[in-house]
Amino acid sequence: MANLEGMKNKFCGVIKHDDAVKYLNDKDKSDFNYLCHLIECGRRKDSKRPVNAYLVINVDEPYAEEVIEILKRNGHWG
Repeated sequence: MANLEGMKNKFCGVIKHDDAVKYLNDKDKSDFNYLCHLIECGRRKDSKRPVNAYLVINVDEPYAEEVIEILKRNGHWG
């Protein structure tokens, strides 16, 4: 597993779409969509794009350390 020392926790989490479909009941899915909507509305109010796109990798992937080094070189780590 990759060494995560120095990583700043900027995000609340990443939820795999298939997991949300599998583990959330209809009310949970509705509540989750509502919360996402509130965040999107807030971002619009702040003149930001309502939804960002991210690249996500699992830290146990064999290439994770390489990705971390790239992030460090570009000032996106810590």
